[in-house]
Amino acid sequence: MMHLIASMSAAALIMGAPVTMGLKQVQPSPSISAPAKTTKPLTAAERTKLLKEAAKGLAAVKTARGKFEQYSPDGAFSTGQFAMSRPGKVRFDYDDPVPLLLVSDGTTVALQDADLETTDRVPLSSTPLSLLLSDKLDFEKEAEVVDVRRTADATNITVRDKTGDMEGTLTVVLSKADNTLTGWRTVDANGGRTSVLLTSVETGVKLNPRLFILKDFDNR
Repeated sequence: MMHLIASMSAAALIMGAPVTMGLKQVQPSPSISAPAKTTKPLTAAERTKLLKEAAKGLAAVKTARGKFEQYSPDGAFSTGQFAMSRPGKVRFDYDDPVPLLLVSDGTTVALQDADLETTDRVPLSSTPLSLLLSDKLDFEKEAEVVDVRRTADATNITVRDKTGDMEGTLTVVLSKADNTLTGWRTVDANGGRTSVLLTSVETGVKLNPRLFILKDFDNR
């Protein structure tokens, strides 16, 4: 289900592809980059309840927009704006100097490079975005749940490919208050860590459907 191997493709971009040219090197925000420490271990019943509540909270947000910060494995830092319409649609516009745009139309995820004038596409189902953008989310059904942790202000759910065919993990970070998505962390097949932090998030907003349509350069 989840393609967790970092490479320069639409599937891997938001998971930490090396988008580093011209970017400054910084340390990721501690709130999103480090594994969470629980205040106390969760019982099996608490874990199941938390997974269901988290899934419900995520799926309840039908539309959202805001800003994002991405920290790549080599320490590179990039920013941009995002828009999301559940199920399956999202758009990540990277700020300069990164010439990239990532769009999911609900079926495929496309990565467009304005400098190279190229557009690469992969099935949404082969990326971790399929989990994050589902409106009928079930963590235990759709992935192998590796860890569930709750801190004073966040819930951290770590999952990996249920089939075992692909290496790597995805940790979804949710606000403890209302289970809204605040970011995620990934570890790729080579141990590279990527963090994505969402900020200035507005939910329940009206979005133009054209945001999630991306045409190839030669079709414009």
